[in-house]
Amino acid sequence: MSHHNPLEDLAIDNPRPLKVICIGAGFSGILTAIRFPQRIPNLDLTIYEKNPDIGGTWYENTADDSRYAGVGCDVPSHVYQYSFGGNPNWSKFYAGGAEIQQYLKDIAWRYDVERYVLLQHRFEKADWDNATQKWVVKVTDLKNNKTVTNTANILIKGTGILNKWKWPDFKGLKNFKGDLMHTAGWDPKFDWENKTVALIGAGSSGIQVLPHIQPKAKRVLHYMRGKTWISPVGYASEVGGGINREYTLEERKEFAENPQKYMEYRHQVEGVMNKSQLSTFLGSDVQKEFWVEADAFMKRKLEKKPEIYESLIPSFPPGCRRLTPGPGYLEALVEDNVTFIGAGIDHVTETGLVDTNGDYHEVDAIICATGFDYSWSTDDTPITGRNGISLSQMWDPCPEAYMGVTVPNIPNFFMYLGPAGAPGSGSFVTMLEFVVEYIIKCIKKMQREYISALEPTMEAHNDFSKHTDKYFEKTIFTYPCKSWFKRNLETGRVVGVWPGSSVHAQRAMENPRWEDFRYVRMPEVQTNIFNWFGNGLTIAQERREKTTQYLDDVDIPPVINHGKRVEDKYPYSTTTSPINRWKSEKAAHIAESVSTMPS
Repeated sequence: MSHHNPLEDLAIDNPRPLKVICIGAGFSGILTAIRFPQRIPNLDLTIYEKNPDIGGTWYENTADDSRYAGVGCDVPSHVYQYSFGGNPNWSKFYAGGAEIQQYLKDIAWRYDVERYVLLQHRFEKADWDNATQKWVVKVTDLKNNKTVTNTANILIKGTGILNKWKWPDFKGLKNFKGDLMHTAGWDPKFDWENKTVALIGAGSSGIQVLPHIQPKAKRVLHYMRGKTWISPVGYASEVGGGINREYTLEERKEFAENPQKYMEYRHQVEGVMNKSQLSTFLGSDVQKEFWVEADAFMKRKLEKKPEIYESLIPSFPPGCRRLTPGPGYLEALVEDNVTFIGAGIDHVTETGLVDTNGDYHEVDAIICATGFDYSWSTDDTPITGRNGISLSQMWDPCPEAYMGVTVPNIPNFFMYLGPAGAPGSGSFVTMLEFVVEYIIKCIKKMQREYISALEPTMEAHNDFSKHTDKYFEKTIFTYPCKSWFKRNLETGRVVGVWPGSSVHAQRAMENPRWEDFRYVRMPEVQTNIFNWFGNGLTIAQERREKTTQYLDDVDIPPVINHGKRVEDKYPYSTTTSPINRWKSEKAAHIAESVSTMPS
């Protein structure tokens, strides 16, 4: 006896409804709100954002109550944008944080992103319910101080990598009586004019803060326990101009009015970014040349205070830690009111600091540019998958993700910038765009074929991780140096970066390897996996609408004649088309042969 299946009445392209929850409305969440509704029909999308506005890290670092001095981007502005949202109006080669946040707001307005976003909703936890094959997601509504529970077929983590800052564990830090702040928790009322300021750390934020506060501060004591490379002018010199030059109004006007010229410039800047991958292969000519160039650049910039060069220059190659260009940083270091101290902090008193050399300095203010939590811990926002297995367990002892995007035992879960998910070179935003298309392909397969759960197999996951480890053996990233790529450890596995360039990731992600996944099918297709073929029709046929779109979407191959591309001046249907000419020429040739044959 045959049972009626509801799919038998449906057109093949009448997809099942899907609910998606995305955590975070920064670059990744905004991209999700644009591409998902564009590509996935019958979609219910909710994006939870803990802040009062969208923008993620750029909102957090540029809101009026948290904007740290000199906050900005350390990759060229024209690379730090969506491929479909080119901004001809960037004011500087490296844009300031407020300008980036405004860009994100403009893009979000253009695509009505905020209709999907619930602001001031902080993600707390998510649990996979095997019975319903859905995620149960708990968030705190911060406005009304209450817990909200929602369910979804798909859970997406778009919270970025470095989003939890922490105080350094200096003894006595909280006893300090002067101004005390972390760059990620900046006090907007802080005025450093004519003050003695201790700036601790030279990661990307410390490198941005120094040139900003140096001109007005009475004195800056810059503590730097580790070593770091400041990237040579590199990008900027190859694409014209100084290290952080301003774009003139004329240039911006030309970019806006001449899209082709602007696109050429974008190709140029991104091309330089993509080329930098070649300098990551240990022992290669490009890598050795870059090392020499970076060393000469820093020696030249610090010649007024050669002792700083000796203290700052690392033994590891440039790029082992994330490189930052640091416009104005080396110039500020050699100013008379800056004292570079190549030591760490032993303890803090009410009025100053004692460094690891035993020297005491009295200061009016302490700025901790000491970075973020690099552990990848999810303990405070637990995500628990199939059979009670949590993401924390899957990431013990080391965070790993298949294709940098998804994890075994955690079904229907995808990440932007997961372990192995950040580009080693090239544009981080472009990388997000490759990832969103990969996730969309996975979701559309689930929707089309009535798959209720999808996750990578352990075998594929392990093979990806083994390949990643093997790839990094030949790169500078495995050199002993403290880097967020290695969870702020000197040695150990490289967990943060994709095993290749961002354009390499694009090629790898273009065609998902469906055989690498484990599937759970919905009841509708359990008796026959092809039940989703439905009633044999498309929606357009059912509605008696246009069914011949394929004629408008033809990819016409170029005409190739005798191995050469030729311009096809003659449409196929005319009597003078190449094929008809060939027929008539052949006919004439045969006729001629026949007439000359002996009778």
